[in-house]
Amino acid sequence: MDLQREISHLFSAQQIDWEQLRDGILQLDNLREKEFTWGGDYQVRLQFNPARMVSTAATISKEAIEKRPCFLCEINRPARQKGVPFMGKYIILCNPFPILRNHLTIPLHSHVPQRIRKKTGDMLTLAEQLPDYLIFYNGPKCGASAPDHFHLQAGLKVPLLMQGDNELRSCLQIESENKNEAQELFEDVYQYLHHLQPEETEPMMNVIAFTEDNKYKLHIFPRKAHRPRHYYEKGKKQLLISPGALDMAGLMICVREEDFEKIRKQDIEDIYSQVSMPVI
Repeated sequence: MDLQREISHLFSAQQIDWEQLRDGILQLDNLREKEFTWGGDYQVRLQFNPARMVSTAATISKEAIEKRPCFLCEINRPARQKGVPFMGKYIILCNPFPILRNHLTIPLHSHVPQRIRKKTGDMLTLAEQLPDYLIFYNGPKCGASAPDHFHLQAGLKVPLLMQGDNELRSCLQIESENKNEAQELFEDVYQYLHHLQPEETEPMMNVIAFTEDNKYKLHIFPRKAHRPRHYYEKGKKQLLISPGALDMAGLMICVREEDFEKIRKQDIEDIYSQVSMPVI
C-alpha cells in the first residue's frame, strides 16, 4: 500500500476511535477566514483557529521545556493516537489541532532537538512519497512548540502556501529534478544563513518542501525574530500572532477573535517586517 493511502486509512480509523481528532477536524470545517491581497500578485489568508492557542502561546524557555513532559515522545502521547511508520525512524501521526486538511505531525522516535540540517533529505523523501502534501518545518525559535524533539509536519497542498518570494517577506527557493542536488543546495543556503547568525545554534528559519512538475522544491524563510513586538504588547495593542512556516508562506493563524477582527493589511506587513530576515 502506498503511503498516501495508508495515511488516508489512518485518518478514517482515527476519526472513529479518537474523539479529540474528530472534534478538531469538525472545527476545521467551520473556521472563519478572510484574505488580503497586494496588487493581485500575492495574498495572505487570515484564519481564526482558537484550537491553536496552546501552540501559539507556548513557552519555549529552557526551564519551561525541562519541566513539562514531551508530548511527542511515545510514552506521553494520547493512548488513542496511532500512527504509520516512516523510514524506520519516524512515526506519522494525525494532528488533533489541524490548520490544514490531513494535518500530520511526524516526530522522530528518538528525543533529539529540533534541528533541520542533514534532515532535508527526509523531508524530500516524504514529499516524494506524498505528492499531494506540503511538508513543513518550524525552527526551534520559529514556531516549534516542541523545540526539544525533532519533528516535521505536513498537510494537503494549498496553492497559497506554494508562493515564493514577495515584497512582504524573504523566501529562498530551491528546485531540482535531483534530490541530492536539492540537499546540497540547501546546505549552501544553511551555511550562508549561519554566516549571518553565527550566534545561533541553528540559523532561524522555516522550511516548506513539496514536489511539483517532477521537481523537488524547498522554500526557506529566513527569520530574524521568533515573534513580533505585537505579541508582547498589552491590552488593545496586542496581536497574539506567533508565526511558523504556514504563516510565513501566507496562512496567518489568529487564535483570538478580537485579533481576527481588528488586524489590517498594515499589521500583516509590520509583522512580516519584524520576523523575516532580508537576504541579498
